[in-house]
Amino acid sequence: MKLCKVTGYVLVCCLILAGFSFMAGCTQKTPDSGILKSDAMVVKTDTGSISGLQQGGLRVFHGIPFAAPPTGDLRWRPPAPVKPWEGVKEAKAYSATCPQSGSPAPLNMSEDCLYLNVWTPAQSADEKLPVMVFFYGGGFTSVAGSMPLYNGTTLAQKGVIVVTPNYRLGALGFLAHPQLDAESPHNASGNYGIMDQQAALRWVQRNIDKFGGDPSRVTIFGQSAGAESVLVHVASPTSKGLFSQAIAESGPFWAYGATINATHPKAFAEQFGMEYAAGLGYSGPDAIARMRGLSPEALINATPSSSSPGFWTTHTVKFEPAVDGWILPDTMDNLYLSHKENPVPFMIGNNANDGTSLSANAKMTVPEYVSFIRGRFGNDTGKVLAKYPANSTTEVQLQLAQIMTDYDFSDSVRFAAGSMGDISPDTYVYRYSYILPGQSNGAFHGSETLLLFGVPVPADPAVASNVVDLWTRFAKTGNPNGGMNLTWPNYTREKGRFLDINITPSVMSG
Repeated sequence: MKLCKVTGYVLVCCLILAGFSFMAGCTQKTPDSGILKSDAMVVKTDTGSISGLQQGGLRVFHGIPFAAPPTGDLRWRPPAPVKPWEGVKEAKAYSATCPQSGSPAPLNMSEDCLYLNVWTPAQSADEKLPVMVFFYGGGFTSVAGSMPLYNGTTLAQKGVIVVTPNYRLGALGFLAHPQLDAESPHNASGNYGIMDQQAALRWVQRNIDKFGGDPSRVTIFGQSAGAESVLVHVASPTSKGLFSQAIAESGPFWAYGATINATHPKAFAEQFGMEYAAGLGYSGPDAIARMRGLSPEALINATPSSSSPGFWTTHTVKFEPAVDGWILPDTMDNLYLSHKENPVPFMIGNNANDGTSLSANAKMTVPEYVSFIRGRFGNDTGKVLAKYPANSTTEVQLQLAQIMTDYDFSDSVRFAAGSMGDISPDTYVYRYSYILPGQSNGAFHGSETLLLFGVPVPADPAVASNVVDLWTRFAKTGNPNGGMNLTWPNYTREKGRFLDINITPSVMSG
């Protein structure tokens, strides 16, 4: 299968298409195809009973509601409880994805999208298996946990329960506005997508034991924007107690990064929210009330596109987590600097070539590049240009890719891991440097997720097996060691040791 480019935080179009191709292949009636063969036993959740499907040794449930549809008056509010139902609800098909623009694959979209999926190897409710809850990437603008790309089978076959929830995106998930502040007892707005994730984690705490899971052993993990979400939860006082461990894969971190701003100040987010509303023709005292009557398509179509040239190298995503004083009391930079994060077992890393595909749309001339660097680095401009010189547009793109990898991802990893290592001895850092055969983008952004979720790419089976083993061993014990011929040491600022994940894993430092 040929892989194509990645744009934005989102995984490549071919990855998503590969996910659909993989699921289509599972319908082939071959002995070990993993075809969904029969009804799974009924599970009684706190809002009603559901029936799923038996997939080999797994029980699989798709489209379980964890919050009420965030429509009408519930738009731009914290997720509301699910209305209980009578009888047995079938949970055998993926829900709609949350409304989004620019998706590389055709999607079934609906604002009624707050559903999750469960893969469990437990055949009874008393097995107390560890749980892994995955938050997808996509720059807070696209992708969904209901995409077949994120098939939990490969991980669940290792003895863990996998949960993939949806969360609201774009303007529907992250609009901040003074009128929304006025509605909130916390004087906060935006971050509804993060609240959705928290609602999914609360559902796990209340219900996962019915699926054979242990609510005291919940590992949250995510890639790109999903990893940034993990970093937010680790630092957020409102997420404390909803999980016990965390894995962050290539997550942006800095409030003012080299090329990516991971979060926005409250004032910026609200000013942009007012400008966005005014652009739609709503600027009076009833702007939000009237906008709740708009179609989700109208709101999404008015959202700035993440595919426009240079978008990922200016001020990045407009609708994303904001420092609201409640969910996120301060920037992650400051929260981790002052050791205010939750001291849980923590695994974090990034890919050796995260920036190659993310900077693909950065079409800058050399003078524009110099001006951009000056605007982002100020007094350090000379040092940065000396380290990353460019004399042509091709070189500009290559250097932007390297700057993004080095500053926005690798440095973020070191900073977060250094802080967590101070307060949690079970802190582990990795670098994923394995390059899929035929790839010109190197170990590109999101390529490790292909192995985690069993997408049929031409990967070395030993590397794929090792990645899955490392992630699931960490979920089971808080320590990824035990299956390699070397020891992955915990991370400290002084030694800076990390695991390089490649055909031959090795421990490095520096």
